[in-house]
Amino acid sequence: MGAPVIREIGHVSLRVRDLPAAQDFATGMLGLHPREQSGKEAWFALGAGHHALHYRAADEDALDHVGLVAADADALAEARKRVESAGLQILQDGPLSHGVEDGFAFTDEFGFVFEIYSRMVQTTPAPPTAALRPTRLGHFNFFVPEPRRMERMLVELFDFRVSDRIEEGVFLRCNVDHHGIGVFPGPGQIHHCAWEYPTIVEVAAIADLVDARGETVLWGPLRHGMGRNIATYVQEPSGLVQEFYCDMERIYDDEAHTPGEWTFDGHKWVSLWGPHLTPEGFSELGLPPGTRT
Repeated sequence: MGAPVIREIGHVSLRVRDLPAAQDFATGMLGLHPREQSGKEAWFALGAGHHALHYRAADEDALDHVGLVAADADALAEARKRVESAGLQILQDGPLSHGVEDGFAFTDEFGFVFEIYSRMVQTTPAPPTAALRPTRLGHFNFFVPEPRRMERMLVELFDFRVSDRIEEGVFLRCNVDHHGIGVFPGPGQIHHCAWEYPTIVEVAAIADLVDARGETVLWGPLRHGMGRNIATYVQEPSGLVQEFYCDMERIYDDEAHTPGEWTFDGHKWVSLWGPHLTPEGFSELGLPPGTRT
């Protein structure tokens, strides 16, 4: 197989009813740099890239789109050809997002919008601050009625590889990280986005920050069995779950890797350290795809 067409997770764009609360979360909790604001929109950055997170004021809390980064211009063209051949709806020719320099956007079978691109505007890196800032946006988890259909799309069109399965759920990777996208049975929503931090020290400090703000973490810290990442979860004002994690398993040899087969029996699949079972109602959280007219 040639090089995969998608090389990394790019960004997430959300529609929010309370833009000031979302902005406070992005800067005060995530520690992101406010790159730009224009009217009812705000963009937040990690490094030199224009943005990793975008909020748009709206009359609904919903996912606008997620961004996936193609390896190069040739990979971008190949991805576009595959999407067209699959009969999926091309939503826009050219960039969908402000700050993205090339690409296209399409809608999948469940109504989620994906923006595929290879170049983002590069600008002055975000200045260092005392805030706990993640190193990158690492992955998304989707809950959909037919997980295998989304899995096939990601594997066949964008060269994602299976890292682990758990019954109908699957973790898929686009680089050496154990997963860039997780797909699990559910009502049709993005459940969470995940931000990587260097060590468990920063992940624990995030939990302390949540407490200092007078709030409570949803779950964690704990070490997952699938992916082995240490994770803490919080819920942002829009309703989307945000994961803070570190120490994820990395898979460097695709040929040598055999996907794990897990079941929901016991707790080791989700928590290696002990029976820290999923909190009640946790799987129902998240955001649906936004309404498009």
